[in-house]
Amino acid sequence: MAKSPPAAIEFGADLFPGLRAGGARFILKRLIGRGESSEVWLARDVKRIQDVALKFLPRVFRTDENLLERLSNEVQRLQLLRHPNIVATYDLALDYDSIAVALEFVDGWSLATLKVDKLCRCYDVQEIEPWIQQAGAALEYAHNEFGVAHGDLKPANLLVSAREGIKVSDFGLAAFIRAESSKRGLARGISSGIGFLSPQQVMGGTPSERDDIYSLGASIFDLLTGTPPFHQGEVIAQICSLRAPAMSERLAELDIQADPISPVWEDTVAACLAKEPAERPPCIRAVLQLLERTDVARPAAPAPPPAAAEPVAAIAPAAAEEPANVAAAPLPEESPEASPPTMDTRPRRKRAAAVSVLAGLIIAGLAAAFWFGRGWTKAVASPVAGLPDKSFNVGRGADDGIRCLAMQPDGKILIGGLFREFNGVFNEHLTRLNPDGSVDAAFAPKPPGRVHAVALQNDGKILMAGETMIHGRDRVHVVRLNAAGQREPDWGTRTRLSAEVRTLAIQPDGKIIVGGSFTSVSGKSQHRLMRLNGNGAPDDSFNIGAGASAIVWDVAIQPDGRILVAGAFDQFNDRKAGYLVRLNPDGSLDPGFQAGSGADAEVLALALQKDGKILVGGKFTGVNGTACSRVARLNADGSLDTGFKSSDGPNGTVQGLALQPDGKIILGGGFDSVGGAARHGVARLNADGSLDRTFNNGEGASGYVWSVAVQPDGKVLVAGAFDSFAGAPSGRIVRLRN
Repeated sequence: MAKSPPAAIEFGADLFPGLRAGGARFILKRLIGRGESSEVWLARDVKRIQDVALKFLPRVFRTDENLLERLSNEVQRLQLLRHPNIVATYDLALDYDSIAVALEFVDGWSLATLKVDKLCRCYDVQEIEPWIQQAGAALEYAHNEFGVAHGDLKPANLLVSAREGIKVSDFGLAAFIRAESSKRGLARGISSGIGFLSPQQVMGGTPSERDDIYSLGASIFDLLTGTPPFHQGEVIAQICSLRAPAMSERLAELDIQADPISPVWEDTVAACLAKEPAERPPCIRAVLQLLERTDVARPAAPAPPPAAAEPVAAIAPAAAEEPANVAAAPLPEESPEASPPTMDTRPRRKRAAAVSVLAGLIIAGLAAAFWFGRGWTKAVASPVAGLPDKSFNVGRGADDGIRCLAMQPDGKILIGGLFREFNGVFNEHLTRLNPDGSVDAAFAPKPPGRVHAVALQNDGKILMAGETMIHGRDRVHVVRLNAAGQREPDWGTRTRLSAEVRTLAIQPDGKIIVGGSFTSVSGKSQHRLMRLNGNGAPDDSFNIGAGASAIVWDVAIQPDGRILVAGAFDQFNDRKAGYLVRLNPDGSLDPGFQAGSGADAEVLALALQKDGKILVGGKFTGVNGTACSRVARLNADGSLDTGFKSSDGPNGTVQGLALQPDGKIILGGGFDSVGGAARHGVARLNADGSLDRTFNNGEGASGYVWSVAVQPDGKVLVAGAFDSFAGAPSGRIVRLRN
């Protein structure tokens, strides 16, 4: 039987220059372009007083309430992506019979369009290298900080702005529109961009970080040869079953006379285009480091199985088992320069053997050295501090990011996040681990939405929050479970939030502080912070006025009942706030908190010291006019503690903070160095803010660290978006020795 042609797409009323859309907020100026399921217009936003790109979606989207809810959630999530190389998402524009998304207007052209004017319809490596670096930075930011995959990366979505370089467009949005249009028969499948999709995506899988890595490799292939790896014939079958040709082979096939493509770029693209996700580079950072190499011995090989891990990466754990042999051994000076990774394990095995022989000779002479792959490390008092605890075995671990941790008194560990499986067990978004890292099989709540926060009550009951926690039209974002993991059906079901929750804190009286990106609770205006009574109902006595102007990332409750609130907001209750405020127990601003101008960028994490001082971490580089690199300490009155050495802190975002009983501070986030020393995602500071050089984890985390916690025995739990730690597979969670 003949297949029906795709339905004609209607975008609502006829669109023309001068038409007002989005409740008269936008005035259409001219058509920019058309896609399979969208039409993009340049428009004037009279509210923002600037030009925007208005992306009109199929009219049928406007009549589907469930789809509208999902799209609204997606737009709110994409609004959080604020990066110089990402096209900003502004708002959802609704009219009676049309729907559109307002996006940043980029005055430029896509790489796909510009390629047409090239002599051979392709670029050379020197031309695209800075563009790939910029696109990689955008992808790394979205993956690590928000867990957002692009899902449709291709040259047509890489826009060149003369003023700002590359802008990655359609982050997450194109994949959403394509999937919904395909369900309704509105588009010709995924034909126009299929050559850039991974085997998992063309078979209907949800886009992930590893899929974006494949698409980045396919995009590089296209830019350097003029075509994606598979571009004619049965493309889907080829994507799923055939090895991608080398780029030099494609140039020869098309008889294109171009400069030879370097082996480094050939090798890196081949690694990105591996059929199996596990055989691709683990993260975008790894891809960029592969491209920085000066040479490569042979084409990329699949990653070895865990049992055959590289000897180089195994040195650190092996040494950790025999600390007595190296306790007095001085190690070479530390270098912050990181050696880029290589997919070629053969030369590294030879190098590891040589290092092993040399280490034996040095030990015989009362000295020892360890090569960690990212540089030499300095002498430390304890050679095991910061290395993974081998007794904590999570197997394959989580198949996607972990966002939050909570420790139970019995030593079990609650983890929540984006994952669907943990060590092969289907435990969607929330699971509990035994103290040895194995899954607690008796605990399986399986919430439908991603879990961003989890907290434990004194009675053993568990609070979890994040995206929609209960299916149905009424969106419930905070639920309570009993100790066995079963949801209490009557708790909080009438407390409906408009958007996701990012943090929870339980007061001594059992009331619960909730923070996130929501702007209403059960239909009433409530901007990003609220308090629940013990029964899950909103506490009307907690009055924050206009609330936070942007997302609340963390809250902390002081012993006196006052509440610290941190986030991306620069106003709270219509008053200026430097991304951090303190509230009285009734929700009013505490005038005694004298933080001055506050931080100069987002505050993402809080920790309270026993002496009343306050640790803050985030994206800032200054507090009240004083240089503070992403971590600082405040006095109890909010003023900056100038005795805390924070001017030479991490070089990237601090997302998590945890205090040890001895006053030392654990940091987690997206940094590569602290105080000029290589520290990847995890570091420990002394009580005065200086780097604790006795705590060293070698290669550290391969991706973003979202959460850190200190166990009663001093060992450190680290969780996030990484799938390797200290050079070994990690399953996105590790426990470190103290």
